[in-house]
Amino acid sequence: MNRLVAAELIRARASRTTWALGIIAPLTCVLWTLMPLMLLPGPPRAESVYGMTQQAYVFALILGILGMTGEYRHQTITWSFLITPRRERVVTAKLAAYGIVALILALVSAAATVAFGSVALATRGLPPMSADVPAVLTGAVLSTTLYGVFGVAFGALVRNQTAAIVVACVWFLYGDAFLTYLIPEVARWLPAGAARALIGMPVQGGTLLSWWAGGLLFSAYVAALVTAARLITLRRDVT
Repeated sequence: MNRLVAAELIRARASRTTWALGIIAPLTCVLWTLMPLMLLPGPPRAESVYGMTQQAYVFALILGILGMTGEYRHQTITWSFLITPRRERVVTAKLAAYGIVALILALVSAAATVAFGSVALATRGLPPMSADVPAVLTGAVLSTTLYGVFGVAFGALVRNQTAAIVVACVWFLYGDAFLTYLIPEVARWLPAGAARALIGMPVQGGTLLSWWAGGLLFSAYVAALVTAARLITLRRDVT
């Protein structure tokens, strides 16, 4: 299993897409810090600025999807299953590897967000640190890491790369927000709402679960998807 995970990490490192998204993600998080810094009324709080680290989630999600669906797109999944006949090990290795990749992406994004945000806050004469910052950053890194695992499992279920990316991005970027707008109180129970609870990100018109309840709920969503992906991969024809 260690060799399989190492092989997946080497494959991810060799991909130009991984490096491209790894650069774009922290830059996106830095740009998102401008929202509480410049657009929201009143002086921004440090935790609101650093909470933008979670905006790396979409890139972790895409990386996870690409890591799994790329095998089907390039038709290398057959060779992977021939080399490792126990399919669940292949899936588990990808889950572990892209969980690690997502963790690294989250840490780099957090570092960039804190570096830029602290300077911006200090420039405005605001305190660059508060008691809630460590919890917010920890929640953002954890949720982004789980999104990477979520992406692998979702890719294993859908298999078609374009369809998986489009469906996932449309739901998490627009569908979730639209449903929240229609029924605000349902937001806390959705995967995105549970993930937001980890950093206490506010939801318009609704309330979030506590950070620990949101973390457990989002982990349960990920675990359910992972279980389904493993079971279906074992039973479904590769071709």
